[in-house]
Amino acid sequence: MAFSSLPFLAVPVVLWCALGVGLLLTFRRSTSERLLRLAACFVALWALLATTSLLWVLRHGGLGGIGALARSPALLFAPSSAPLWLWGGVGAFALLAVAFVLNQAVGRGFLYLHETEEIPWPSRFPRPRGATSLLSLRSERLEAFSFTLLELSARSLPRRREVIVLSSRLLRVLDPQEMEAVVAHELGHVRDLDSRYLTYLRTLARLLRWDPVLATVAGRLTRREEFAADLAAVELTGRPLALARALEKLLLLGNVRGSGRLVSGLFGPGGQPGRRELDERIARLRSLAGAPTEAAQRA
Repeated sequence: MAFSSLPFLAVPVVLWCALGVGLLLTFRRSTSERLLRLAACFVALWALLATTSLLWVLRHGGLGGIGALARSPALLFAPSSAPLWLWGGVGAFALLAVAFVLNQAVGRGFLYLHETEEIPWPSRFPRPRGATSLLSLRSERLEAFSFTLLELSARSLPRRREVIVLSSRLLRVLDPQEMEAVVAHELGHVRDLDSRYLTYLRTLARLLRWDPVLATVAGRLTRREEFAADLAAVELTGRPLALARALEKLLLLGNVRGSGRLVSGLFGPGGQPGRRELDERIARLRSLAGAPTEAAQRA
């Protein structure tokens, strides 16, 4: 069988591999903005490869097609597979579009269904340049998170609006310095484009729960960006202990209330892994301030 189309159809695979290597090399050293855009391209090409492979398997007998493709991956690049790559591109675009629409719908639905009100910005730092809303959510849960909405208008081009949400109970239990630190943490996410790219990647990972690669990429990026947002909060406020106190206080209150898990957002993914991550974040913040960590105090 001739594979004259191999040089052309293999381009997405080469680019995907190159982006994967780039992610590994830049994971710790690259800026958040560059890393997240690289991850978005990686996921887009992954969707193309996965969708095309699925179409090929379905066309060639399901389980039998899986075995054939596993024995000879080059079959995917045969000239006869070119139409599948076109349909795979359509399918990948549809998948990414569904994830984007779902991400936007969840954000808009959340604001529509819950009673929110705009609250003033902390006086110690200026309002961001772009369209950004700081909202209070009437809720007895301990929540703080940010996301990006795309606003459409018949009179102008679509524009992005960053939304930072703090629950009403959160505002009650934090003192002013701790509240400033929490807002600064969320502004760090906005600055690093986490509310634009990372929430979208997490939505896509939830849609494709069976894919361990995408779940790993989204999970590790989430962990990395939580630490980066903590540092951004320290740079903006100059008070690492304020954010550490907020995390400690909310961790304690979450345990006392028996909520079952900490909310996703400022307080991490929840469960035992989330608790370990919170402990590590608190220790890092206290070390930045030169304060003894809880482990050192017990020793």
